[in-house]
Amino acid sequence: MAYPGRTLPIVAIHHRAPAWDPADRTGAALEVLGRLAFGPNSPLYRRLVLQERRAQSMGGSFDRARDPYIATVQAMASRPEDATSVEADIVAEIGRYQRDLVEPQRLADTKRNIKYRFLMDLESALDIGAALIQPLVNTGRPEALEEYFRTLDAVTPEDVRTAARTYLVESGRTTILMTQGS
Repeated sequence: MAYPGRTLPIVAIHHRAPAWDPADRTGAALEVLGRLAFGPNSPLYRRLVLQERRAQSMGGSFDRARDPYIATVQAMASRPEDATSVEADIVAEIGRYQRDLVEPQRLADTKRNIKYRFLMDLESALDIGAALIQPLVNTGRPEALEEYFRTLDAVTPEDVRTAARTYLVESGRTTILMTQGS
């Protein structure tokens, strides 16, 4: 898709994702996978953005909603000729998580980061109200948040691999490459 304005190439890879269910370990594992594979502490982010500088930015949106949703990995390539290799690297990283088990320590660190980041964002009454929106909208119960964190604690390396094999599949993938139009 050619964008009429000025932009560096943007690669957006989307996969179908499940509806939010606080007891769904595979769904929670998918959220963890988004951080492990594409977050700012991921090896792919360090390589593409910080070391090789083939991407200006990269990140994942693996949030879920009441209805089945979309998990997205998006990267802004540094140059037009980098876009296809950045896309290939993202797809290869998905394949790695489909094949290999994540290291237990990286998984534990990521789950802790999710929990403590959530807690650190609870600075005001407004923040607390906003934090309750997802469990209330998706289940009608504020207790679902506590259930979700119990489920998150139970996520294993096998669950992460299962999430990659279940949701990040080619048949459920849509890729958009946005480039600057002439």
